[in-house]
Amino acid sequence: MIKKLRTKIIIICFVSVCLVFLIGLAVLLILGFDRINDERVARLNTVLDRSDWKAVSADDIPGIVLAEYDVDGERTEWSLIGTGVTLSEEEAERAVTRVAARYLESGSYGVKIVYSKRVENGVLRVALYDRFYNSSKDVKYVIYSLIALFVGSVFYLALSMVLANFALKPIETTWKRQKQFVADASHELKTPLAVIRANTDLIAAHGNATVKSQMQWLENTRFETERMTELVNDLLFLAKNDEGLREELDLVDMSECVESVALAQEVLFYEGNKKFSYEIAPHLTIFGSDGQLKQLTTILLDNAFKYSVGEGNITLKLLSAQTLYGKVAELRVGNDCNEITDEQLDHLFDRFYTVDQSRDKKHTGNGLGLSIANAICENHGGTITAHYADGRINFVAQIPLGRPHGKKQKKRV
Repeated sequence: MIKKLRTKIIIICFVSVCLVFLIGLAVLLILGFDRINDERVARLNTVLDRSDWKAVSADDIPGIVLAEYDVDGERTEWSLIGTGVTLSEEEAERAVTRVAARYLESGSYGVKIVYSKRVENGVLRVALYDRFYNSSKDVKYVIYSLIALFVGSVFYLALSMVLANFALKPIETTWKRQKQFVADASHELKTPLAVIRANTDLIAAHGNATVKSQMQWLENTRFETERMTELVNDLLFLAKNDEGLREELDLVDMSECVESVALAQEVLFYEGNKKFSYEIAPHLTIFGSDGQLKQLTTILLDNAFKYSVGEGNITLKLLSAQTLYGKVAELRVGNDCNEITDEQLDHLFDRFYTVDQSRDKKHTGNGLGLSIANAICENHGGTITAHYADGRINFVAQIPLGRPHGKKQKKRV
């Protein structure tokens, strides 16, 4: 689809510009030939103005035919054909007769002749210029104009291809992301749907069994339903984010948001035998969404819980930091983990990406959490990065403090 669209854009641009070039070339040729004709008429008038014009020789008037015409007798009294003229004597005499009968004092006769005439002392003087004389100038003018058209067309064709690729790059990226998004979402939804269907088939096959005896299949169904609900909610969040829909932002105490999530997660870490400590600077105010900030903190702590090894040594810090772009609220979440390569770090925030694809789905997410975290940070004008060193991974989210200058109100979902 993108290739066809790119081709259509290039063709439309190329054809439209070629038409403009052709029209421009036609105008230039017309103006150029008019100028050349004016110069030829001026030359003819110069010859006609000579008092001794009958004394000139053929070498003095190259490309020109001079004649005196008897209007009453309708015949040529005298004529002289200059050197290089391609007209025969009969053609020249016939042309003089036709020009003498014309009302205009100067102009063109046919394709070959430019003329000028005047009456002096009762005598009609006629001067003809043979366009085919030294026609190489006209040919060169046309050839150079065509070369300019060809070079300009080729240049613009190349420019159209570059501009089309540049203009379509965001569309192509979005299109690929949408295709990948749909493919990944379909793949992720297949598993819970298949499990739910298999469980319901098993329950239906034992119609006389008690609910207690079928509890295993019911529990599996509920688990997959919850998992699918979480996945659908995540997909809806990312879809709305891609469409440019944002929650309404306001001044929020980020310290309170992070602390409330940390307190709620503390019990889960204790039950999971994970060491957890946190340090939160008070009253860090940002321009943002209370719900999204809590979701960001939850995602990072949940990710630390799932992928930490041993006791985890999970840490959370919220502090104020100074960057090149001003003061920010910096949220740091770190944990012990297995070795992570640079390539894996580069893809951590990609949708549906998980470092360990072989893990049990009950202990891993759907690969959308960090992608949502990245989207939340972008919505708040901030960034999030991941760093690995010495068996620990740290996620660092930075969000500008206070109300950004000139901040536009976001569209309410």
